[in-house]
Amino acid sequence: MSLSLRFARAFACLVFFVLGTGFIIMYFALERTTVRSAILKLQAQNMQAAHQLERDPFYDYTLFRQNPAVNILPDSHTIPKAKKIKEKYIWDHKTQSYINKIEVTDYLVIHKKKYSIKSIRYITIIEHQFLTSILMVIAWITIFLIILTIIVSTVVSKSILEPFYCSLDEIKKFNLKDHCQMNLMETNIKEFKLLNQFLLKMSDNSKKDYNLLEELSENTSHELQTPLASMKGKIELLMDSQLSEYQLTTLDMMNNELDRLSSINQSLILLAKLEHFEKKTANSINFSKILRERLQYFEELFILQNLSVIIDIQDDIFLSFDENLAAIIINNLISNARKHNMDNGDIRLKLTEHFFEISNTGYPPALPTEELFQRFKRGNPNQNSIGIGLALVKRILEIYQKKISYHFSNNRHVVTIYFTN
Repeated sequence: MSLSLRFARAFACLVFFVLGTGFIIMYFALERTTVRSAILKLQAQNMQAAHQLERDPFYDYTLFRQNPAVNILPDSHTIPKAKKIKEKYIWDHKTQSYINKIEVTDYLVIHKKKYSIKSIRYITIIEHQFLTSILMVIAWITIFLIILTIIVSTVVSKSILEPFYCSLDEIKKFNLKDHCQMNLMETNIKEFKLLNQFLLKMSDNSKKDYNLLEELSENTSHELQTPLASMKGKIELLMDSQLSEYQLTTLDMMNNELDRLSSINQSLILLAKLEHFEKKTANSINFSKILRERLQYFEELFILQNLSVIIDIQDDIFLSFDENLAAIIINNLISNARKHNMDNGDIRLKLTEHFFEISNTGYPPALPTEELFQRFKRGNPNQNSIGIGLALVKRILEIYQKKISYHFSNNRHVVTIYFTN
């Protein structure tokens, strides 16, 4: 639900609550006010009769007729301190409705005589039909106001939130490789001004950091590969000279470590680039063809390790994928299956239009299987592995929104890539 609709819903609920509560308060207040007004008028009538008796002690109070009714009380009668107010609901046969009979009695001593002055008034009670009619009118008014509130609040909130929506669109279009600044809408709203200032500052800093990281990665790759290649060449020259067996073994170990260091350097640089890799509209590639080509590359290594390869590859499986990244995925998975295998073991590959599965014989991993997709996590610490291969594969598949799973069962390592979600 959009922000403007949330505002509209909140305002509509507020209007409904206010009108409903206001009607209830108005109903009871109206009824109470009517009764209170009648009581005040009756008190005024009583006081008027009392003032008349005070001015003229011989005034014929029977002239008051029934309202107010003036009675002289016996001298022995105890006069209450407060006036007496009485309400009683009775049925009136003439009007065929309930009426409220209100009596107000004042007890006074005038010229040493005790009087009771009582006034009576009848108030017609609001009937249910009349109340229902009022309720229907208020209900229609409420519905009209709610609809009007939703329309007005939606239009007004969209107008007020226009700079916010503009900022959202700019965030969606934001690209670290784009050298242009974010085009944000001018606004007089303080909060949106602060948001725009923050977005501009954040985008500029992000682009600077990205450019520095990209420059560092390129420089690191270039500067490290050169001395590594030089050291590797010198070690190979030394290995061709007359050296003892211990020296040759030491040089061979150094050469292997240099190869490992070079592989770590290249893998980390590739991972850093993939963090900011943008998936572009790629042409469909023949994944079956690339898989067969990469298998030919590893064929001699399989023979040296005495590994049997069982292949079940469906022809012409086309995927929307970058060809180089697809080759990296296949190389890493086949390399892992070979490294983490056992002598006289086997590797099985199966490719269909729904998934690609590669499994190999091997020993149980030393870590939980879910941790093997993290960097520098090795299933077998004794293997000559840098522990980046699966992390690299997972990152590439995340770019193309593909899932990968790994499990170990029946002395086999099984990795599956799902092409369909």
